Amino acid sequence: MTEKPAPKFYDVTVGPVVDFGNETRHFDLVFEPGKGMDFIPGQFAVVICPKDGKVIRRAYSVASPPEQREKLSLVIKLVQGGVVTNWFWTLKQGDKIRVHGPFGKFILPEKIDFDIVFVATGTGIAPFRSMVWHLLPKGFQRKIWLLFGSRYDNMIPYHQEFLDLVKKYPNFIYVPTISRPGPDWKGETGYVQTKIGKFFPSPEAKRVYICGLNEMIQAVQETCLKQGFQKDQISYEKYD
Repeated sequence: MTEKPAPKFYDVTVGPVVDFGNETRHFDLVFEPGKGMDFIPGQFAVVICPKDGKVIRRAYSVASPPEQREKLSLVIKLVQGGVVTNWFWTLKQGDKIRVHGPFGKFILPEKIDFDIVFVATGTGIAPFRSMVWHLLPKGFQRKIWLLFGSRYDNMIPYHQEFLDLVKKYPNFIYVPTISRPGPDWKGETGYVQTKIGKFFPSPEAKRVYICGLNEMIQAVQETCLKQGFQKDQISYEKYD
């Protein structure tokens, strides 16, 4: 197993913020010159939020690959009444904040002799974006599937980016599925768990990695097990 880097505190500057709609935003956190966090794709960072003279800590999976050492990217969904996400919504480019990391063990093995099936909804895309951008430019040859569920077809985080990766890397298969599609959507519709049987009729030489909220994870796991996947072929990280 890859040795995990030791967590450290880092002062970062808020860089460009991208609004994906559906109260979801991408934040770039830029490190001081010459500094950067060593982490393994799939790990998370803890954001330190000042509140009434104290601090609140919240964990967010890193959405950028470790090769982009100058910055750390997070994708965050606004939580109504959530102290930290509402604080994030007040941040603007140039603001200074502090992060602590890396943490977590939701990572790929060092030797990957199987096809990878990533299943995510919402901000659960974060660790898989990091993994995809880490593996593909290095010449990874096995198939990487990304089954990504979103509510609205005009608010899919990183949608064009993944479409561009499909054109560049023949072994990358991107399947967005929309639960509330608009009239012009021509792709898959419905929830991610309903697509397992269609796209993965055989569990042979595959491993499934799931990230998102617990209800979705449970549904995908159950569907995979019915489809013939073994428990040791399934890994997950839940956000609730």
